[in-house]
Amino acid sequence: MSLIKDLKPRPLNRDTDTLRDDRLFIVASDDSYAPKQYFDFFRLARVQVHVVETPLDENRCHAIDVLRRLEGIEHEEEDERWMLLDTDHYVNGPHIKEFRRIIKEAKEKGISVALSKPCFELWLLFHHADKDAVTELDNAKAVEKCLRDRLGEYNKTSLKREHFPVETVAEAYLQARDLDKTVKGGVIPQTNTSRVYQLWEAIIANALPSQLPPELAALRASKR
Repeated sequence: MSLIKDLKPRPLNRDTDTLRDDRLFIVASDDSYAPKQYFDFFRLARVQVHVVETPLDENRCHAIDVLRRLEGIEHEEEDERWMLLDTDHYVNGPHIKEFRRIIKEAKEKGISVALSKPCFELWLLFHHADKDAVTELDNAKAVEKCLRDRLGEYNKTSLKREHFPVETVAEAYLQARDLDKTVKGGVIPQTNTSRVYQLWEAIIANALPSQLPPELAALRASKR
């Protein structure tokens, strides 16, 4: 059962120095640490990415709580709302039916969902490994170990900006996208994938083209 009760919409502190037509992405996750740190590393012209704070209480990190937190944030019609969810908590046994229901509810409310199987760290790993290196990592611990081996260190409570330069986002996007094309299962992936690339695709599409790093500008141009 969700522990969130009587949640009232909370206003965001929008950046008043940005253009009136800037696009705001409001993101909520079941990961208390990595997504917020990761997206705070990037500043792109014409977009803002606000990652809603995730409670450290594990009992409030279920998919339904993520959805309710996102619904509890005041937003404007043109804002995009996204849920980033790991599958390792939800796709076994009786949980999967409820998980499907929550995803369906989110999409009916205009909220996009980007799943990572098994975990968000797979997206981080795509910055340093190609798709063929991640398919056999069967749980979150294995993904974190591989990420630690590649980086020499990894602590999800303290990500380092230098490990995820903007230049590596394009390669991560391509690796994740190409792997996802091979994944079966539809809404609930049967094998490893990270659909965080879909969020980046939306971010890039709304960024100011002339101020994108060359690698991201090339991605934007290829989607036209």
